[in-house]
Amino acid sequence: MRYGIIGNCNTAALVHESGAIDWCCLPRFDSPSVFGAILDPGAGTFKVAHAGPARITQTYLPGTAILRTEFDDGESAFALTDFMPRYHDGRAWQKPLEIHRILTPLRGRPVVNVQFVPRLDYGRNHTRIVRRDGMLEVTNALEDIFLYSSLDLGQVLAEGPIEISDEQFLVLSYHEKLAAPDLAYARDMLERTRLQWEDWSRGCRLPAEWTEHVLRSAITLKLLIYEDTGAMVAAATTSLPETPGEVRNWDYRFCWLRDSSLVLEAMASVGQFQEMRDFVNFLLQVFESKQTKVQILYRVDGSRELDEEILSHLCGYQNSRPVRIGNAASRTRQNDIFGEVLNTIYLYYIRYQIEPMPEEMWSLVKFMVRTSVREWANRDAGIWEYRHRRRHFTHSKMLSWVAVDRGAEIASRLGRVETAAEWALVARTIREEVLRRGWNAKVGAFTQAYRSQALDVAILQAERVGFVDRSDPRWISTVRACERSLCRNGFTFRYTSADDFGVPRSAFIIATLWMAKALDAIGDHDKARDFFEGMLSRANHLGLLSEDVDVETGELLGNFPQAYSHMAVINTAHQLSRS
Repeated sequence: MRYGIIGNCNTAALVHESGAIDWCCLPRFDSPSVFGAILDPGAGTFKVAHAGPARITQTYLPGTAILRTEFDDGESAFALTDFMPRYHDGRAWQKPLEIHRILTPLRGRPVVNVQFVPRLDYGRNHTRIVRRDGMLEVTNALEDIFLYSSLDLGQVLAEGPIEISDEQFLVLSYHEKLAAPDLAYARDMLERTRLQWEDWSRGCRLPAEWTEHVLRSAITLKLLIYEDTGAMVAAATTSLPETPGEVRNWDYRFCWLRDSSLVLEAMASVGQFQEMRDFVNFLLQVFESKQTKVQILYRVDGSRELDEEILSHLCGYQNSRPVRIGNAASRTRQNDIFGEVLNTIYLYYIRYQIEPMPEEMWSLVKFMVRTSVREWANRDAGIWEYRHRRRHFTHSKMLSWVAVDRGAEIASRLGRVETAAEWALVARTIREEVLRRGWNAKVGAFTQAYRSQALDVAILQAERVGFVDRSDPRWISTVRACERSLCRNGFTFRYTSADDFGVPRSAFIIATLWMAKALDAIGDHDKARDFFEGMLSRANHLGLLSEDVDVETGELLGNFPQAYSHMAVINTAHQLSRS
């Protein structure tokens, strides 16, 4: 997975180390793709590269989301700087929907090739490129985008060699520019964007160890936030397979309430609280009515329409069909989300005391606790979103306890004594049942579901949320059982039992990092570090992680970059560094 990510907190693009933009959706994360070659070679790319063989080095400018790719053939060299502008003008954040590519000669007279092959709307309709005065207009009769450049546009279209002796630029814009951009504009956008990212990075509170990994993870999480609403997407892509050749290919360009809550805890741990504030406001927007039906995921604008569709004309990543857009998991019931969301609200208003709780948030707390009180005893699809199975998942019950427990804490802090007592009684009832029915003495662990012998790494979250104490013998036994049953070659599976699509063959990155944290919590610090550093060693050349990893080869798999994975890097680094 040799890609870097650039973005402006509205959308993002993946830039391969070869200089090819193989994935970009405009104008939002969840919009149709403009470049989609990562899913099909015919779905569009935008490549800038040396005309001949060259040594390639790709890095980020320190503390930024600006990519620099250097091409060197021994006699000539040039740097390609890729970014999407984002800066504050003193009044508001400016996020022009533009991709900037600046070509800077470093030595000799380098010769480059530009391949500009956009395919609008996932390549579903014919895309035309029309050369107009000073620009290329890309259209499919319904929408259009525009390319501006200091290079000869005829040569760009011809895809022939172009010699560069001084700095050049390419600017792809979602909107037609009223004033055509020039090199000075591109340089100004680069400087403003660089200063903004460096300033944000200086505000991050980083652990003493693994500093660069944590900072890169924090920047990546920031890039995955749709700033207009505060929603965070699970990943920038759709349908990158958990295992090539299989069908576990899902669209992750949406906001999962659970994932966002966990991620924003990580952002708060590095001292970035604005993102948590924005997500809290997103919650208020989504649940504006007390009669709102809860979904587990939403579009980045808060809308609920996520009907799943298969794009049969695309062959998929490494020929892994199907390619899906939308996500039918939005129709499943997952009772654990109430616990994660209410824990975030508790942290924001009670522990961190960022601001006083407004009345509408107290209404939301009551709504979610009451829903959890009503639903906790029912079967659900669980954290891993089983599509055709409902069970009494132990993790869901534990998080239902979190929902009611945190609700009781909030009520108590607000002086709602009777409500706090009522909810505390329910929380105690839930906990007693989980301790009784979720524990399997034969297995020596809390198992995936009641009356089950299968193990599930999600149970390792019990200590984090305060359901059990790290010294509890049942907790220690559960960690060791999961280590024996779910770990292979330094990686950890979510579970090893069959699900709706068979037996999983790839390990989850977040599962491996949860295992590291759990081992550290029970005092096995050396093994925890081995797990953590082993996982960090599988990050790509830029420090980025996907969702999954091949347990035999260590190859990164699944949607990319994955917010869950980078959240876990931050949290694990902080915990292990303290230990």
